[in-house]
Amino acid sequence: MYLFILILRNPISTLRFLYTWSTLSVIVILRRILVPHISQYQSTRVQLQRAYLLSCSSTFPDLTHRLPVGQVSQVRATPIGTTGFIGYVIPGSQSPILDGLTKSFHRTQCVALYAHGGGYARGEAKMYMNYMERWVQKARESGLDLVFLSVEYPLTDKASHPAQRDAFLKAYQYLLDQGISPDNIIFMGDSAGGGSCILSSIECLSTATKNRQLPQPAGSILLSPWMDMSMRAFNGGNALAATDYVNANRDIPILVKKWLQDKVAPTSPQVNPLYRQPVEIEGLNPQLILVGAAEFTLPEAKDWAALCERAGVRHRLVCEWGQLHNYALGSAWVEPAIRNRTDASIVSWMQMCLGGN
Repeated sequence: MYLFILILRNPISTLRFLYTWSTLSVIVILRRILVPHISQYQSTRVQLQRAYLLSCSSTFPDLTHRLPVGQVSQVRATPIGTTGFIGYVIPGSQSPILDGLTKSFHRTQCVALYAHGGGYARGEAKMYMNYMERWVQKARESGLDLVFLSVEYPLTDKASHPAQRDAFLKAYQYLLDQGISPDNIIFMGDSAGGGSCILSSIECLSTATKNRQLPQPAGSILLSPWMDMSMRAFNGGNALAATDYVNANRDIPILVKKWLQDKVAPTSPQVNPLYRQPVEIEGLNPQLILVGAAEFTLPEAKDWAALCERAGVRHRLVCEWGQLHNYALGSAWVEPAIRNRTDASIVSWMQMCLGGN
């Protein structure tokens, strides 16, 4: 319904979107037909996906994930509102798992505390319901009861750093206050949400936070994490913008400025985990890093994995050939084999972390 309203209200932008998408798609197909002997890095499917997402980002950015989500039944998403944060239990029909976890520690039950992406400036907690429901089903097939608590943190038009991280930590504190063991909790997030998971995990290591009794969660799952506010990969321009759909060379500096508002230096360890010393992240929970090899966050994902290596933090870095930003969400554009392989990695990482191995 929202899609049709958007089209009716913006006829000129709609024509521009259709023109851009169709033109880029024709170029992809013609290149395959006319110069088949020229090696190409990305598959036709990925290039057509990029054509669609590029068209969205230049005309209707919210179309990428069909925002806003609007009203949904509590069977799919049950709202939770307490002091300091708002969130949704997804799927809502599995919320009794939260009650069951307060009684005893079960290695077959997991709460994924989720921070959505959007550069801290866009997005909402319910925007990945379809993906979360798929992960819940995949986990169930592997004998794992999984439920998500997706955090509705304030966007940068309302508040700058550290409001987003603090909302995430308040949601974590809420779970702990319910009697849920940290051994049952996984931090999970995409893009800026992945960065927020890292910052929150590091905050749990600090002396001040330890006094608030915030332990490390069982593990973290980072989907295309965005964390390098210093933009080192953009010195001279980030060439990966040519294979990704995010106009990173233009948009990332804007998003950084909105989030920091010149209150914190982009190289400060408080906002940029890549400027931490290895000793500062010793004891961090296990980190699964999933990144597309054609996306703009690839350099910082590799840098974070290298820092974890030096600090002795258990981690796994997966660079999927030719894939775009947030490929690990597993949208309909992603090849089924890649989606299934990625889902299996996510579920197995959860099981490994819950098992304490």
